[in-house]
Amino acid sequence: MNIAAVLSRRGRQFDCVPSDASLFDAITVMHTRKIGSVGVKADGEPLPVGLISQGELIVAMATHGPMALTMAVTNFMRLPVPLCACADEVGRVLAMMTLTRSRHAVVLTEGTTLAGLVSMGDLVAAALEDSRLEADVLRDMARSHLLATPN
Repeated sequence: MNIAAVLSRRGRQFDCVPSDASLFDAITVMHTRKIGSVGVKADGEPLPVGLISQGELIVAMATHGPMALTMAVTNFMRLPVPLCACADEVGRVLAMMTLTRSRHAVVLTEGTTLAGLVSMGDLVAAALEDSRLEADVLRDMARSHLLATPN
């Protein structure tokens, strides 16, 4: 299964905050939308320049305490932005996210057009569905073979 198929199921919604937003602003968007990550957009840039997710929030609070909430998201955003393409296979993106310790990846169409955002959870669910479908097909093949075999 490729990333485009995952996006077609989960949707292409990708929330961003401006680069001058405070960390509190980013947290508010994440809480209101019930999401685990927001992009950081700079004026005139078509793609996010960074990502803020739960991991970045923990680091910000641990290193700066409550004052972090008033600071700009650009102080804490994940760089470089984890990227993948619609044509990429789920397994490859899962491996990349594991290596970079990222729970989210920005998805691009061919070229540099923003297509959406996928989470580790989205990709694990897709991989499980693929495995379940493969197991069902193999079970059906085995059944039909057993039924066709004379006793």
